[in-house]
Amino acid sequence: MGRWVALSAAADSQAAWTKSPAEQRFFNSTGLGVTVAFLLVYALSGVVFGYLPVFVLEGFAILQGTAAWFGSAGTLALALGWATHLVQRHWSSASPATCTTFRYICYIAVATCVCLVALAELAGGPLSRLRWSGLAPASEWLLAPLPWLWRELAPLGSHKATGKLFFAGGAALALAFFFLKAVERPRVFIFFLGAAACIAGFYFLGDAALDYGAARGLPGASPDYAKELNTNPGRYNAWNFCPGWGRLPVWPMGCS
Repeated sequence: MGRWVALSAAADSQAAWTKSPAEQRFFNSTGLGVTVAFLLVYALSGVVFGYLPVFVLEGFAILQGTAAWFGSAGTLALALGWATHLVQRHWSSASPATCTTFRYICYIAVATCVCLVALAELAGGPLSRLRWSGLAPASEWLLAPLPWLWRELAPLGSHKATGKLFFAGGAALALAFFFLKAVERPRVFIFFLGAAACIAGFYFLGDAALDYGAARGLPGASPDYAKELNTNPGRYNAWNFCPGWGRLPVWPMGCS
């Protein structure tokens, strides 16, 4: 057995993380842990909805069916691979050799899934003809807390509120770099950087609430939103999921 510690004996003594100050190690591990949690939920959304939005050079695209499942599998493998860094750094009885081997296996799995996604989407053949649907495309539990609070959160997505959030976020970033470069006050820099991250979280949440409400009776919304939700709930919910959960990577890091 073992327990969670600030610095495990298994941590790589030559790594930059190990040589960093304790405060910086904490922030780094917190950010990595939140990223792993987001990747796990993101992978689950592809299986539940049957669609998986991804970012490519031209912007956002969406995988569906078989490709979404392979994309979810690759995301899960990536999350597990990155999680081994946390285990090696912080679990008292961790084995460096085991963590490294498992991490390499995960990265090979990620590369394999990327190839399978490409085969399913681009190359044609048997994989492209498989159309696995989501387990529960119309479910909304992954969109929480939007089903209960979208009316209260929708004003955050208005043009007026968005403009204020952009201004406040830009000001927070400017102050953060001012205190980093001009005044050299790292603690104040971290404060304003955290404030900018929290503001970004509110922006994502407001955008998601607006999209959620637009298909469910938001006054003044186009009827096309409700039609799209009824026609293809998995696709609509998958797009709605991304900004809603976009707050997960930024809020905890901002508050920490």
